[in-house]
Amino acid sequence: MSSITPVRMPKWGLAMQEGAIVDWLKHEGDTVTDSEDLVDIETSKINNVCESPTAGVLRRIVGQPGETLPVGALIGVLAPPEVSDEEIDAFIAEFNANFTPAADSDEAQAAMALSMVPVAEGRSLRMGRAGQGDGAPVVLIHGYGGDLNNWLFNLEALSAKAPVIAFDLPGHGGSSKNVGDGSLAMLAGSVGDALAAIGVERAHLVGHSLGAAVAARLVADRPGLAISLSLICPAYLPGTTLSETFVSGLVDAQRAKDIKPLLELLLADPSMVTKDMVEDMVKFKRTDGVEEALSAIRDRMLDGADARALAADLGKLPRTLVIASRADRIVGAPDEAALPGNVRVAWIENAGHMPHLEQANEVNALLGAQIDS
Repeated sequence: MSSITPVRMPKWGLAMQEGAIVDWLKHEGDTVTDSEDLVDIETSKINNVCESPTAGVLRRIVGQPGETLPVGALIGVLAPPEVSDEEIDAFIAEFNANFTPAADSDEAQAAMALSMVPVAEGRSLRMGRAGQGDGAPVVLIHGYGGDLNNWLFNLEALSAKAPVIAFDLPGHGGSSKNVGDGSLAMLAGSVGDALAAIGVERAHLVGHSLGAAVAARLVADRPGLAISLSLICPAYLPGTTLSETFVSGLVDAQRAKDIKPLLELLLADPSMVTKDMVEDMVKFKRTDGVEEALSAIRDRMLDGADARALAADLGKLPRTLVIASRADRIVGAPDEAALPGNVRVAWIENAGHMPHLEQANEVNALLGAQIDS
C-alpha cells in the first residue's frame, strides 16, 4: 500500500482541533497535481482550501460535505489507477482502525504559551511562544487591527524550524492600549524593548502590513538584530497606497454588519471570512481604549511622515524578502523597480492582503527558505 497517499483533515494553527468539509473541488477518478486545490474546509476561525499532498488520482472521497472531522482524520485517498479497489478499501479500514484524534491535553501543550512583557512608558506587550530549542527565534509582528492569532496557519511550519515569538502590537490584542503618538518609531521601539527584556539579541523577523513596516523600522534602527527579514504585503514601501476606507472604517465600525465588509477587503475570496472572525473583531472594538489607539495609529499612517522616513532608510536593511500580492486592496502592490537591490519580491497569486492565510503553504515555504538561508 506504499503507493496509496492519505488526504487528511489539515491542521491550520496549533489550536485547531476539527474542521468541516464544505465541498470537494475534485471528483473521484480525477487526476490532481501536487498542491492543487482539493477540498474546501471550514474551521471556527477561517475557511480555506486543503491542497493535494501529492500528485495522483483521487480514488476515494471519505469525508463527505457537511461532515465535521478531527484534525488528522482520513478525508480522501490518492493512488495510481493500478491500485485495486480492494487495496483502497483495506487501506481505509486499517487507517480508521488505528486513528486516534489528538487529546485536548496534547493540543494544550502545542498551543502558544502567553505572557506579558513590560516595555517603556508603562506599556506591556502580550507575547506568545511556540516551538522548542534555544536557537534564534522567528519573531512575528501582525498588521493594523490584527493580533498574534493572525499567524494561525504559519505557526506549525515555522515552529518546526525554530522557536517562534509572536507579539500583539501596542493598542492591539492583549497588549496595553496606550500608544502615545501612534508612530512607527513607538511601535518598533516597543517590540525592540520587549525582545531586549526577554534576552533576544538576534532573530528572524517576519512582519505583515503595518507589522512589516514595524519590523523594517526596528531593523533599520537596531542594526545587527535581524538574521533575516521577511515582509508580507508591507505598508510604506514605494508604490504602495494605504486604503483609507479600510483603516478609517476599522476605527469607526461598531457593529458586525459594518465590520464584515471591511474584513472581506483583506482577502481575495471574501467567503473565507467567518462569523467567528467578525465576532472577534466586534469584541476587540468594544475593549476600552481600542478606538483611541487605532485612531492615533491611523492618523500617523495617513500622515505619511513615517512612510517617507522609512523609505529613506530601506538601504539600511539586510537582505530582505518581500512577499506581495498584486490583488492587495489594503496597501496595493510595491513598485519592484523602485526598491533597493537588497530587497527581493516574491509574488503570490490568488491572494489579497493576507497571503499567509490564503496561500499558507506557499508563504511558509518562502519563509522557511529565507530562514534557512
